[in-house]
Amino acid sequence: MNVMKPLAVAVLAAITSTGWAAGSTATTNQTGNGNTATTSQTSVNDSVATVDQNGDNNTADVSQANSANMMTADVDTTGNDNIATISQDDSWFATATIEQDGDANNADISQVAISDYTSASIQQIGGTTTSQASIDQNAAYDSGATIVQSASTDAEASITQTNGFNLQATVTQNNLIGSVATVTQTNDNNTATVLQDDSWFATATVDQSGSDNTADISQVAISDGATATILQSGDNNIGTVSQDFSWLSDALIDQSGTNGMASVIQDESTESSATVMQSGDSNIAEVDQGLGDRNVATITQSDAFNYGRVEQSGSDNVGSVTQSGTNNVGDIDQWGGNGEATILQSNIGNDAYINQTAPAEYGIASIEQSGEGNVADILQTGLGTGVDPNTATILQSSDFNAASISQHGGAGNNASITQM
Repeated sequence: MNVMKPLAVAVLAAITSTGWAAGSTATTNQTGNGNTATTSQTSVNDSVATVDQNGDNNTADVSQANSANMMTADVDTTGNDNIATISQDDSWFATATIEQDGDANNADISQVAISDYTSASIQQIGGTTTSQASIDQNAAYDSGATIVQSASTDAEASITQTNGFNLQATVTQNNLIGSVATVTQTNDNNTATVLQDDSWFATATVDQSGSDNTADISQVAISDGATATILQSGDNNIGTVSQDFSWLSDALIDQSGTNGMASVIQDESTESSATVMQSGDSNIAEVDQGLGDRNVATITQSDAFNYGRVEQSGSDNVGSVTQSGTNNVGDIDQWGGNGEATILQSNIGNDAYINQTAPAEYGIASIEQSGEGNVADILQTGLGTGVDPNTATILQSSDFNAASISQHGGAGNNASITQM
């Protein structure tokens, strides 16, 4: 084991072997201000590089390359203004770990060029200014990336995984303000998870291309002003967004391809919006906004066999479903009062259902269908008044359609069915 001092940094950096050296270990311990540590291991099997820094303005750089066996790099820094970089190039079974506890932390891990079965992890604690964490995995099979950030302001986390299979990416941000999390994945069988807990004005984005992708974003525990975006292209995608106890939050899921499923849940969230857009066959989209007021939910689906549903339990909510294709089902349930629900369907064999069941308030419901063999049903049980009545409208064009409106209770209700 070698214990390196700042003046001895260049010694290890110069170690390069054209053969395959084995079992090498490099350890650097630094205490103080303004330290720099550089470790380079090339064509070395079963090598371990460790950097431990305690002080201000520390910089650590670890480079490992050209190994078919396990390589491990670990950087642990405590103090202010830390910068840590780990590069593992063409290194199978590699593990990279960076832990930082201080202000203005900056961490970067790169695992590229056929770096299969690799693992990358960054953990950052604290930070009065922006903490930044980045992981890049390219041409890696069966690899994982994890970033954890807590107790910071304007923290940024980014994971990029390209040209790989069976990849996993996880970002966790706790007790932050203005945090940003981005996951970008290409190719098949990708999995991404983002958790932002008690993080105000947080932004989370997952961008996936390929088939069989899974994305899960959860913004919970008073994460007001949060924004969540899932972009997926390819077959058999699944996207889920959960925003709980969050005011003024936005969620967007955009899927193209077949057999995708999207679900947005904004529970006890106020003045939030949820948008799901799907193109392709056999897609399913569900939005559940429970016990929140003044929320907006929109589902847009094209092609055949799509299923869209909006459920809202608070007051003054707006829900809409737009579907083009055959054999679609649009279903909107609003349990709170003063809700507005709209379903638009084109083509044949579609079903549309709107239920507005507030016990003491009115609702506005509208269904418009074009094509043959469609079914439309509206149920309103709120106590409308002459000033604010329940209003239900169904418009159907073409033949063999069925329409039904039921209004119970209240006064001044308005029902209109037009078939042409």
